Amino acid sequence: MTRSAVSVVTEDDPTPLVLSVARTLRASARVPELLPVLRGLSGTVVVRSKDDPQAVTIRFADGESRVDHGVAADHDLMLIVDLADRFTIVEVRGSEPTAPLADAVHSVLEPPLPPWRDAATGFWEFTGSDPGMPGQLVVTCEDEQSEYVLGDGLPRYVVSGPSHTLARVFTGTDTFLDAVFSGAVSIRGTLPQLSVMAGASLKVRFHA
Repeated sequence: MTRSAVSVVTEDDPTPLVLSVARTLRASARVPELLPVLRGLSGTVVVRSKDDPQAVTIRFADGESRVDHGVAADHDLMLIVDLADRFTIVEVRGSEPTAPLADAVHSVLEPPLPPWRDAATGFWEFTGSDPGMPGQLVVTCEDEQSEYVLGDGLPRYVVSGPSHTLARVFTGTDTFLDAVFSGAVSIRGTLPQLSVMAGASLKVRFHA
């Protein structure tokens, strides 16, 4: 169970998709423009992958968002989403895409990304003291040609990429390993550090 300015609650043994949806709702709760939207939602909404059977049910009521795995039979709305791209909605079932509930849920499932420096700071604050983490994280933004250093110890670990990609990776929107292996970001560090950073990325993706 996790609580913020609004209450985002998960089942006791949540699936990765439940955790990912809950993390996204908590991110929306931190956006001033989206907080009243999230707080005012009412209804039962299913979020289902377009590619596989993964699905969650979100019950919005009285400022609480409860996320459970599976498809509840009493849902008001079903959103078919692309899990590879920030819950991008590809189909709305049970309502028009522009209906108030569909439109509001759409907005809280795709909160704006923070600036890459803020995303890196949040990542470091949440994971920097974990066992095995590098003493210093150096983030290089390629399109801004600037560097941001977090921590003052050793060893160093360097992550480089464009600003938008860095924001996605450090907020857990994209997983670190996928970004590395696809070439979206480049790194300079050891294999053990890569493993630790991958674990830190999943921690942010599911629990931040």
